[in-house]
Amino acid sequence: MSRAAIRSYAMRIRKLLGYINTDFIHAPKLFDALSILFADQGLDFDYRIMPDDHEVFYDKEEAYTDMSTGIIYIKESVVEQACRRSFRRGAFTLIHELGHYLLHYLQNDVRLTRVADDVYVPPYCDPEWQADTFASEFLMPFEECIHMDEEEIRKTYHVSRMAAEVRYNKIQEELSR
Repeated sequence: MSRAAIRSYAMRIRKLLGYINTDFIHAPKLFDALSILFADQGLDFDYRIMPDDHEVFYDKEEAYTDMSTGIIYIKESVVEQACRRSFRRGAFTLIHELGHYLLHYLQNDVRLTRVADDVYVPPYCDPEWQADTFASEFLMPFEECIHMDEEEIRKTYHVSRMAAEVRYNKIQEELSR
């Protein structure tokens, strides 16, 4: 998927959920709401908060979406960060996994595998790039962020300094084309 397609999808999801572009997304509350919303529609949105040292996680992995079941596994520390609105990675990580769930798991014909670090995959074909792009577009809407600097993005959307910096730089790059 292209950045434009992911942006459009993320904005449709935001709108469907009743968020406006200036709204901060409290990711843990969103996950709870999605569990109820999906259940009301006869669908399954299952996430599990696990101890940080649980065997389901690879080294340095903060969360994981099982593409065979759709279950999202999240480290306790990540949820704690997201709940505190501590300007850390927690919210971005949760929405990144939501991106995997919506963009990849719900598409029945898509099955993902991990590839070696030295294998080139074009960004638009890379599920990690797609999930990162979804998280960025969903958490920090383009139309609002084009009028903000890095610090305004960080404070408005309660994201990490790195997420705000990357978002700002990508927007500047896109606007300069």
